[in-house]
Amino acid sequence: MNVKIAIQFLILLILLVFLFFFIKNSFLSENQNVIDLTSDKNIRTSELDLKENISNIIENLNYKSFDGRGNEYILTADFGEISDENEDIIILKKVNGIIKLKNKSHININADFAKYNSKNFDTLFNNSVTVNYGDHLLESEYLDLSFEKNLVSIYENVRYLNGISSLIADRAEIDILNKKTKIFMEKSYKKVQINNNIKNGNN
Repeated sequence: MNVKIAIQFLILLILLVFLFFFIKNSFLSENQNVIDLTSDKNIRTSELDLKENISNIIENLNYKSFDGRGNEYILTADFGEISDENEDIIILKKVNGIIKLKNKSHININADFAKYNSKNFDTLFNNSVTVNYGDHLLESEYLDLSFEKNLVSIYENVRYLNGISSLIADRAEIDILNKKTKIFMEKSYKKVQINNNIKNGNN
């Protein structure tokens, strides 16, 4: 009787040991993998990736370029971000552009946003665009600056002021080299609106 009980006890002990190793290998090791997924090592990797993404945003940008005639183009912005689609394109915020023409007055451009091509220096300004040169002021929603064409193209709700008169038009163009300005409507049957601000002797 004692031998039979001893054999049953031994069999039960073997079953318990087998069950213990089975549970340990099947469940406890799986839990360990779950813990590894949230370890400090993985958290540090995520933080590094985040920092790499943040590094695409540049603060207080300042670009300068010169052409063969000695003219200078200066572009500054509060923030800039390299485009995901084209690494030559930089998206700018709170932008100021200055075209310093040799022996001529400067052209100043301000806008909320701009796309700057670092390869050819062409810039598309947009949102609350203002252009100042001499006594002239232009306002619009968009401005294309092309150094290849030596042209500033201003369009969308164009307003022009020169002290004594104001114009409303579809588009304005400034030749960078000779600073000649052309203001016109896109459709020939539409007329540029002109308002004269003539002051009399009592004003």
